[in-house]
Amino acid sequence: MEARADRYWNRVTQTAPREVLDALHLRKLRHLIEWTYQNSPMHRAIYDQARVAPRDIRTWDDYYRVLPFTDKADYLADQEKHDGIGGAALPRRYWQQYFHTTGTTGRFLGEVFTQYEMHKGGSQYCYSLWEFGIRPGDSMYLCFDWGMWVGLWSFYWAARNLGLLVISGGGVPGPERVRQILERRPTIVVGTPTYLLHLAEIADAEGVDLRQANVSLLAGGGESGMSIPVMRRRLSAAWGTERMLDAYGIGELLHVAQSCRDSCEGVHVIEDACHSYSVDPETRLPIAERDAIGENVVTSYTHFAQPFIKYRTHDLVRRQRDPDHGCGWTWAYLPGVVLGRTDFMVTIRGVNVYPTAVESLIGEVPGLTNHYELHIHRVAGMDRMLVKAEARAGAPDCSALSRQLAEHVQRKLGVRLETEVVSNGTLPRYQVKSRHVIDHRAAEERSPRRGNP
Repeated sequence: MEARADRYWNRVTQTAPREVLDALHLRKLRHLIEWTYQNSPMHRAIYDQARVAPRDIRTWDDYYRVLPFTDKADYLADQEKHDGIGGAALPRRYWQQYFHTTGTTGRFLGEVFTQYEMHKGGSQYCYSLWEFGIRPGDSMYLCFDWGMWVGLWSFYWAARNLGLLVISGGGVPGPERVRQILERRPTIVVGTPTYLLHLAEIADAEGVDLRQANVSLLAGGGESGMSIPVMRRRLSAAWGTERMLDAYGIGELLHVAQSCRDSCEGVHVIEDACHSYSVDPETRLPIAERDAIGENVVTSYTHFAQPFIKYRTHDLVRRQRDPDHGCGWTWAYLPGVVLGRTDFMVTIRGVNVYPTAVESLIGEVPGLTNHYELHIHRVAGMDRMLVKAEARAGAPDCSALSRQLAEHVQRKLGVRLETEVVSNGTLPRYQVKSRHVIDHRAAEERSPRRGNP
């Protein structure tokens, strides 16, 4: 038990040298590929079609250049044939809980988990919760309605693993959640960043101060907001705490990257739970350069009912394989978390525009809220982006704010985007992932998604 006085949930792996981690990853990957080939008909078909056998994967070069990728389309096609679940490797009697993706990028993808996988998924959050000083006996308030999105369920599983008091905010409207938080005074409040800020707006409208709840830690995911400085400042001012835990998860993989307490503008990959690396979205070759932007490709070590191996997430990230910002974690670090997606990154007159960059700039314009939408169109063969932002309550002139936003974006990004500022309360609020990017282009006009090699 002496290790539990440590700041690390698992010091041995969290601080292991990169060469030790890489050797451990390769052993895990080889075992997982062999097991999945024997148990998942979908994976076996993909590997057979590529004429690749598990015994062919012996080195990192084999893994990167020989093993086929998998993509969401593979699972969607397979789930049409097999009980609504694609890529299954364990029979139905082992499944204990069903979820599905949010559908923000297309059709729902069904997800099933065993009891072990649910508990293991929750344990991934313990690395950061422990890092932030959360201990048995603390309490967690959950701001969501316990639907089919697995994301915030994982925090519930983490609370069970850590022995926290769980306070459910499910099934009640925002004003009631505000009252419950002020009455129960939880240690942690969990929600998406935009929804936590929405609760602060509700509290302000009702004349109450959320800072009186003395919440120690805000935790959330589903969006990049908690690693964006402007959003963090707004949340801190509204809730009265500077401590925020950002979680980047990919629900179907139970893959999680999370922030440490020493760097608030990015997340560490939880390398006990997965292997993750970056590729050029077009060539699909590994990107080794520090801070280069590439597509995140992930293999999960915690999902056996439905394995995901060398899975293309289509999330664009920067990656630092050897971070050094004082926390001691040696696990890879993703500054800015998800910068965009391969199908949502837009080139406007030669300038690559990422959604997170635009969100940061919106937050720097006085008089605007954090609520926004990016509308992508193709006009005369060229991509165009409309930035629709929302004015704060009482803002006198939306037209002037729109001009100010356009000038600020052009000055910072070097390209002029169309802008429209709408009155306060016009844009929708979300409890789960906010829908910020709306792509109006035809499928054939978007960035190509290439299939397996």
